[in-house]
Amino acid sequence: MKSKAPTRRPAPNRRTEPAAPRESASPNLGACLRQLRFQRRLSIADVSVATGIAKSTLSRVENDQLSLTYSKLLQLCRGLQIDLAELFSHDSTPGGPRPMARRTFTLPGAGRDVSVGTQAYRYLCTELAGKKMTPMIGFIHSRTLAESNGFLKHDGEEFTFVLEGRMELHTEFYEPLVLEEGGSVYFDSTMGHAYLSTGNVPLRVLCVCSTPEPVLAQSLDRVEDAAKPATRRPGRARR
Repeated sequence: MKSKAPTRRPAPNRRTEPAAPRESASPNLGACLRQLRFQRRLSIADVSVATGIAKSTLSRVENDQLSLTYSKLLQLCRGLQIDLAELFSHDSTPGGPRPMARRTFTLPGAGRDVSVGTQAYRYLCTELAGKKMTPMIGFIHSRTLAESNGFLKHDGEEFTFVLEGRMELHTEFYEPLVLEEGGSVYFDSTMGHAYLSTGNVPLRVLCVCSTPEPVLAQSLDRVEDAAKPATRRPGRARR
């Protein structure tokens, strides 16, 4: 008798599953920088001006075509008013690092004092770089718009609380608003605004701006420069 050849069973159709993507062990510098720019609404040209790093270099970094040396990373962070930990906390890739907990404080009477004409501001919690808000105490001595150097404009929004005195807020599109001690106001800072003191005691206010401190400082400098009298260049005496 002829033995029957064993019948082969068809091999099961094996389906290869796609390999799970590996999570990067280290944050992606390009993704971090791009996310930070989007959050602050900065162009590559803006970052280049602030940091002194060429636009072409920044573009290659964001496209993962170039890395930065440690000294260049420090230069980038100094220009953006941010520390290394916060820069890399902006990684938006899956499994990227979570933002680190940050805290700072200002003791009574401490802070950084800045004067603009007849106004004086004390910046608070200045040790923390890259803050999303700029808190300050304002000491307002101006009683007219001329003394306040006119309207101030800057990006963001602003909250002001009257700590002491009587405040008159002038804005471009509203009638003047008078607030006593304990009153507060919230407004769009891109609208021209000026604080005046109209009470019998000096005006002291708490201001919190959603504007990065360097941008706000530049706005105050522009107002102060505009208020300075123009200096005439010496010329030949006319006969």
